[in-house]
Amino acid sequence: MWLCENALQCRGIAVPTSAGEQVPAKADAAYNAVLQLLYRYARVPVQHLSDQELACELDLGRTPIREALIRLAAEGKIVSIPQKGYFTRPLVEGALLDLYGIARQTLTYALWRMRPHVPDTDGERDNPPRDQLAIHAEAVFAQIAQLSANCEICRIVDKFCFCSHPVRMEIIISELGPSYEQSLARLIDAMRLLSKATGAVESALMSHLDLEQNALPRVVQEVNRRRSTSFPRLVRSL
Repeated sequence: MWLCENALQCRGIAVPTSAGEQVPAKADAAYNAVLQLLYRYARVPVQHLSDQELACELDLGRTPIREALIRLAAEGKIVSIPQKGYFTRPLVEGALLDLYGIARQTLTYALWRMRPHVPDTDGERDNPPRDQLAIHAEAVFAQIAQLSANCEICRIVDKFCFCSHPVRMEIIISELGPSYEQSLARLIDAMRLLSKATGAVESALMSHLDLEQNALPRVVQEVNRRRSTSFPRLVRSL
């Protein structure tokens, strides 16, 4: 998960302009706490999110939790169903394909409008542990978005990273895990060429997204197979 330097403004939280003003810490703390928890729920689609249970688990008031859920639903990161409440997003292949299509266009656009910068080449390339591969991939996507200096791009990529996080988590524990690790390593290496060989970075990025997108049918089938029989009924009501 990543945090843009303009995240507070994007979320509609007032940023202090003088020493006398303060950021509403409870709202921001609740949002980030719920978001962190949702990453733990990544492999459990259509899970009910009770504000009372979340408030108890996170030791926060129900009001800021409800506000966080409303904001997350508005951002498309969770689903709000009238008279039923809030739920983690279902994994639907068609919706994920649309998400990847938008992400490809957005990340490509971001690459080619990136502001000049000096890549960090100090030290050796990190070899993230297998259970951290998803987070490292999302950090690369976020870096590309942030370097474009465009808040709308950051919002689009943020939603993509979050909503496709379960896909990456499923891939890395499957037989595709080693291939995913190698693909990510190539992408991380290519990122050193930012501002020098953008075409090479784009090629590595598209290749990596190909790997993720090609795994969608298998991932969706496996995740939904684990769901109870209530899953299809709830998906139809979304």
